[in-house]
Amino acid sequence: MNTAILLAAAFFAAAPAVAPRTPPSPAPARAQPAPSTDGDPCRDLDTLAEPATCGSAPLCSARRRARIACALRDAMQSRYVFQSVKSRMLAAEGRAFDPRRHLDACVAAERAIPREDEPLRFYDRMRRCTAAFEDGHLMLSVPQGVPQVALGVALRLDGQGHVRVAHRDPGLVAALDAASRAAGAPGARALAVGTRVLAVDGQPVEAVLRELGALVPASSEGARRERAVDALTRRSFALPTHRTVTLTVQRPHGRTEDFQLAWWLSPGGETHPLTAAWARRTGVTSTTRVDWRPEARGAWLREGDSEGLLRGDPIVPPAAAARLQAWRGDRGQLAARLGELEPSGGPRFCYAQLLTFHTETLSDGDEPRPFMQVLEGFVRGCGARHLALVLDLRQNEGGYIDHSTALAALLTPPHQRSPGGALVVRATAQTERVYRERAPMLGGEPDGARREVSGPGRVLRAIEDARRDGREFTPAFFDAPLRSSAVFDGRVVALVSPACMSACDRLAGMLRSGGRAVLVGGPTEGAGASQQETRDLSARWIDPDEQLAVSIPNAAMGVQPALGRAPGATAEEFFSALALENRPVQPHVFYATDLGDLTGHDRGWLAQTISALRRDAASVAPTAGSR
Repeated sequence: MNTAILLAAAFFAAAPAVAPRTPPSPAPARAQPAPSTDGDPCRDLDTLAEPATCGSAPLCSARRRARIACALRDAMQSRYVFQSVKSRMLAAEGRAFDPRRHLDACVAAERAIPREDEPLRFYDRMRRCTAAFEDGHLMLSVPQGVPQVALGVALRLDGQGHVRVAHRDPGLVAALDAASRAAGAPGARALAVGTRVLAVDGQPVEAVLRELGALVPASSEGARRERAVDALTRRSFALPTHRTVTLTVQRPHGRTEDFQLAWWLSPGGETHPLTAAWARRTGVTSTTRVDWRPEARGAWLREGDSEGLLRGDPIVPPAAAARLQAWRGDRGQLAARLGELEPSGGPRFCYAQLLTFHTETLSDGDEPRPFMQVLEGFVRGCGARHLALVLDLRQNEGGYIDHSTALAALLTPPHQRSPGGALVVRATAQTERVYRERAPMLGGEPDGARREVSGPGRVLRAIEDARRDGREFTPAFFDAPLRSSAVFDGRVVALVSPACMSACDRLAGMLRSGGRAVLVGGPTEGAGASQQETRDLSARWIDPDEQLAVSIPNAAMGVQPALGRAPGATAEEFFSALALENRPVQPHVFYATDLGDLTGHDRGWLAQTISALRRDAASVAPTAGSR
């Protein structure tokens, strides 16, 4: 084995020495027997001894941590839409899971740790607790925030499941190269895009992915692996226990080589209450050379770098991508790219890359316009020019479900109808308050309103009836069949992947159910929860001490079968046949990012798109069980 050390002498000169390597997940304080609780770990919390030396240390005492875990347990019990049905959903995947027993075990684990000197370990345990529900919407956060760590290198899975280098942060690579040349060592650019990673700090990369995957929310194994791969080189949890990481990579002819990279901390992390002590102990320092902008709710444009592949890149190289019109969302993030592409050897087509539905408006630099107004204008123009439409949904992280409904209707051919979505709401006091605030009048919708429309008034009445009768859920609500807006009747190809979640799952399901598009790529995430809320009644739960926040969905989304097949109307039938949760939408043509995509700007995806545009339209006709 050859060893190449990527030195960063200019950065490390003043850093303290690194302690010996320890496992990625440090062990908590020694567990002690907990007092008897008569089967309920949330009883008798006041009997837990308070360590005399905790002082003002956050989350040090078992009593405080157990109280937070109990409050989360109770919130999940009273709010979570899948609390009583999740065990059945996961059983279909071959996994035994009891939500209540699992949450009790999370509480008991905190009781058994009398003193916790590392608050971040508590958050990691809570992440593991919520991630076990296998729900991509069940997202845990820290109200005061946690700084991130990163290597300046991004990794991706290829079609064979191998982990490969996808991108290097240009600012950090240049700095590391300069330091390495001064030290006479190989530079960071020796870690080329496409290089396969075999191990991390001596552990097989698959083992590390399993460790990180147990801490990330995901509704399918595909989505979990993608998020774990991202976390290998950038995360705000499971913080490393030393300053550097060693990546064992495969070189040509099967030779292996070790590369040592430095971890970097986001600005402010050295003084943050949750990471200051950790930073002092490990020697990890902050830098502004890494691009720390969040990728959530959209992506960010490349800025002066064309090497490798970033999540959010379109299916053409940067020069061609620059000719697409970029639209930004409510928060300034890149939300969509729209334009026409004419690839070599393929037909000209319209291309709409939608990175998020989590914005009400889109702007190309002028006055913001409503999201669907922009898309309708674009699609209408495509129809007038008789061009096919390619929807790139591979990195769409969901958002407002109304956008998915409107877009599915927009793509329904003239003089036709297509199946819409379905919804079940958990009948709780919170959802009743939400829909009472939403309803146009206290009594709900006026008499004579279309009963198939799931308007707020009708949902409110159903919640009231269910609560009065002691039922946990409302019946299933079904959108009216989507009527064409007579805008577009051309071919549609939708590119999907495990990163297509929530409202994106829903759109993919409706396009497939109606036989409207050829779906190319990987299964979607299968994230079928919904967060019914208002501005003043959020689905995000925060404990009384404001130490922990968890997004707890209170409704479930589904997709109706093809028209002419009468759907069931009960909650039981909804969860059995229509719910999206833990049921990824399957593509017609399977394809996953491969080595050529990493080194050639998604050229494989472009080839698959061209091939799909030429497919026989009959091949996408809706069939029984197509989802």
